[in-house]
Amino acid sequence: MKTKEQKSRYCAALAGILSLVAFVLYNWRILAGTSHPNISSWAVWGFLTVLNFATIRSLTGDWVKSLLPAANSGMCILSAIFIFRYGSIQNLSTIDQVCFWIGAVAAISRLVFKLTSKSTEFAASFAQVLLQISLVIGFIPTLSGTWRHPSSEPWFPWLLWTLCFSAQFFAVKFTWRGKYIDYLYPVNMALFHGAVTILAIL
Repeated sequence: MKTKEQKSRYCAALAGILSLVAFVLYNWRILAGTSHPNISSWAVWGFLTVLNFATIRSLTGDWVKSLLPAANSGMCILSAIFIFRYGSIQNLSTIDQVCFWIGAVAAISRLVFKLTSKSTEFAASFAQVLLQISLVIGFIPTLSGTWRHPSSEPWFPWLLWTLCFSAQFFAVKFTWRGKYIDYLYPVNMALFHGAVTILAIL
């Protein structure tokens, strides 16, 4: 019988694979010329996912639970580099700027707590909450655009992302140590990626 640690690793690996496939399918539209994302927005997302990985790694101290955030961070950065050639460089939207500055506050708060020898767990928790807020705000344009034009987003990659964050939820659940904030990232992302999936299908 598989141990809880083994089940957690399998779920984390599944989440990482699903996320990778979703990124490949999503970016394939860019290569095909059917999508022209803004490199500026993706640069902000890359910044946020790096911070997200750092805070989750600090909170959990568990490489298994950090696998998906690390993979997503890498994929966002690679996507930004890829989009640099095929996308367009525009000014940051108001939403992008809000997300960037919330992320900056999260990073600065962690640094201040670390330099003043305050609770690093509290600093990481505070930063994680701020980052999840910024990630939710970042969904507003996508949700709004998909609501008006369902065909503007390919539903299948978003479904894979929803499934990947659901797998991440179980990766956390199998080795949960009583910290509810460990669930914040997978639940938050599963809900909002799922919302985009539903709007894209309707």
